[in-house]
Amino acid sequence: MNQHIDLIYFLSSLVMVVLPLGVFSWLTYLVIKTYRRERGQQNLR
Repeated sequence: MNQHIDLIYFLSSLVMVVLPLGVFSWLTYLVIKTYRRERGQQNLR
């Protein structure tokens, strides 16, 4: 196979792995941040 095709396959596989991991990590961060903020406000009451 052509080396350029192999590079394209490799980069696309990295995108398919890294993009969902990044998105889910970011969403998890937002949820935890919101949870801690809500819990902090409850402790003040």
